[in-house]
Amino acid sequence: MRLSGGLAALGLVVCLVFPGAVALGKPLRVVVITDAAGLGDRGFNDVCWRGVEKAREELGLEAQFLQSREQADYVSNLTLAAKRADVIVTLGYLFVDAVQRTAPRFPHIFFVHMEGEISGENVACFDFKSEEGGFLAGLVAGVFTRSRKIGVVTGMDIPPVEAYVSGFRAGVDTAAVRRGEGIEVIVASAGSFNDPVKGKALAQALMGKGVDVIFRAAGNTGVGVMEAVKNSDGVYLIGEDLDQDGELPGKILTSTLKRLDVAVHGALSDIARGSFQPGHRWMGAQSGAVGITEMRYTRGLFRPEDLEFVAMVSTMVARGDLVVPRTMGGLKTFSPPNMP
Repeated sequence: MRLSGGLAALGLVVCLVFPGAVALGKPLRVVVITDAAGLGDRGFNDVCWRGVEKAREELGLEAQFLQSREQADYVSNLTLAAKRADVIVTLGYLFVDAVQRTAPRFPHIFFVHMEGEISGENVACFDFKSEEGGFLAGLVAGVFTRSRKIGVVTGMDIPPVEAYVSGFRAGVDTAAVRRGEGIEVIVASAGSFNDPVKGKALAQALMGKGVDVIFRAAGNTGVGVMEAVKNSDGVYLIGEDLDQDGELPGKILTSTLKRLDVAVHGALSDIARGSFQPGHRWMGAQSGAVGITEMRYTRGLFRPEDLEFVAMVSTMVARGDLVVPRTMGGLKTFSPPNMP
């Protein structure tokens, strides 16, 4: 349900999801606040909402979302949500400052935040080792590329995106060592996570430079990247945050996976059981929280030995035997493993 009037004036889009029967006590009221991309972004926000829906079905909680129009709305949105919620879930690094300022004002409300560290006894926050998923995606792109030119379209230059790009470059470098030939990576930033038109233009510009694989690390801006790849022969895409492979079967080599749904579901379950755990947690390949898809539509495009190589390195990352750089500074000192 979408409401207008006073809420619209605050820059919000509201959707209510009513629960079924509640086994015990009063239903837990959860409000998820998204960025401007909102639900239906086929990425970050949708992954999180899956976790909320699963918790709703299992725990009988009430769930609603508020879609922000712009970053300037975040504090007012949090304040409004606090009037109707037991738990507020926020998504993305850009919310960190707003939550840090707002959470102390509402000590009786639980805050669950995805991506970024926030202090507070009523705040649980989760960070993801995006560099590990980016690394595996870069590995796939690196063993596949024919032109030896790979593109990346990013949204904004924030730490989680830097982690994605640093890991991706390290993966490409590792593939280049195995191939024994150089591979160029060209990065283009849209400066926004919600500008599909610019995303499409940047992707087309990368194609004009001879790129044949593009990694989208751009949120809703990546929808435009996907559109550009869809209409181009010989160019392939790597998706982000959730399994997007089926959106362009055979054109999306793989997608990075970031299991925000697992983190959100776990946090809501803890709260419902009365065992809320404040603090900051890291989630990565070792816990199955990040990775890449099984490439169900594109495995036939790869040589068996390349697929075996990707699987072997994936195991190394999951075991912690290979440490992936999270920053561009770390990338400078990264030495690709020399493997057969």
